[in-house]
Amino acid sequence: MSKKQLFFLIISVAFIACTGSKHRDPLQVVENPIPVIDLEKAVQSPTEPMKMSDFIESIEYIRPEYPASLVGTIFGVSINDKYLLLEVPDRLLCYTRQGKFLREIGKKGQGPTEHLGIRSSTLLDTVVAINSNFNRKILRYDVQGNYLSSLPVSDEVFKINMSDTNRFVINLHHGIAMDDPNLFVTGILNDKGDTVQLKKLQPYYPKGMAHSPTIWWYGDTVCVHTCVTDTVYSVSKNTITPRYILHQGKYKINREAFKDIRLLEAERSNFIDGLSCCETDGYLLASFSLDKKRLLVYYDKHSHETKSWTQYPDEVSKYGTLVGGGWENDVDGGYKLSQLNAINPDYIAVSILPAKLKEVYTENKKKGIKVKCPKRQQELEKLVNLLNEDENPVIILYKLKAKI
Repeated sequence: MSKKQLFFLIISVAFIACTGSKHRDPLQVVENPIPVIDLEKAVQSPTEPMKMSDFIESIEYIRPEYPASLVGTIFGVSINDKYLLLEVPDRLLCYTRQGKFLREIGKKGQGPTEHLGIRSSTLLDTVVAINSNFNRKILRYDVQGNYLSSLPVSDEVFKINMSDTNRFVINLHHGIAMDDPNLFVTGILNDKGDTVQLKKLQPYYPKGMAHSPTIWWYGDTVCVHTCVTDTVYSVSKNTITPRYILHQGKYKINREAFKDIRLLEAERSNFIDGLSCCETDGYLLASFSLDKKRLLVYYDKHSHETKSWTQYPDEVSKYGTLVGGGWENDVDGGYKLSQLNAINPDYIAVSILPAKLKEVYTENKKKGIKVKCPKRQQELEKLVNLLNEDENPVIILYKLKAKI
């Protein structure tokens, strides 16, 4: 990579590896300590549950219209003020923000402007990008479906996020061996295919297969937490900086369980699992499973206070998976949040089958859950009464409050 091609990167505490360059192990001291969020301590001293209405400003429901036959399972949701993108098997469908179907973005095929299946996708302004399976490239389109360009990307990259219309945050593919020399924490890719990656020569787990990273937005940066290190990194279009350390203590998956999937499955409930996060100017919120329960942890960014509370599932499967339950919805009496799927700085998204939304709403109403805004509950009741079981999944958008 030439000096002219290498774009500017700032790392406060990190280990840098550029394409074609030697990487260095980090052990640099920073003047400003990285905040430590002590999940171990938080879960050992649970508090009374905080209300969803303390964090959620409003809830929006979108009913994606025709073609219902193309939707099925939804793997990803992207939104902005005008558009909704649904990532479904081998297709990326574009709708208006109100759910009117517009077009399919890209096509599956072997042509130069086609993808071979979708690993992940992202939307920024009027530009859409698809990380194509197998052929190691990212395809860029406009929201009208017109092909713009493509650029090469490593096979080790799964999730992509656009930090600029010609810059991508690239994230580790789950299932990569922890001793693979191509293992990385996160990285930045520009429109010429130049890559700067953050690497660690000695990851915490020397053996085993990488788990999916936890990714969320904060402002115009992407925050990334991986199994490679306890540090959360903030990635912008030009910088990668340490943001937090998530201390899990005795609840962190141990090395023996990590490298042996059978042992991990047997002991999964002993460890923090399925971490998801969202963040605003005032707080960070984390959700995960532990000891056959779901837990929510609130971290106040100003006081550095940490609180946690428990959510009980409806049942636990024989594989240890938590089914049902979640954070009681006192906003409109609807769906309970269990995963904090932060799709952009302002919204958490959930897709749910119409029949399931009806079932959840009916159960919550029977329980007499007190809602903050009865009018919103009435509006939701009208919606669920209009739903047909054979229509597309409903997209639920939870708008985050900046402060509580």
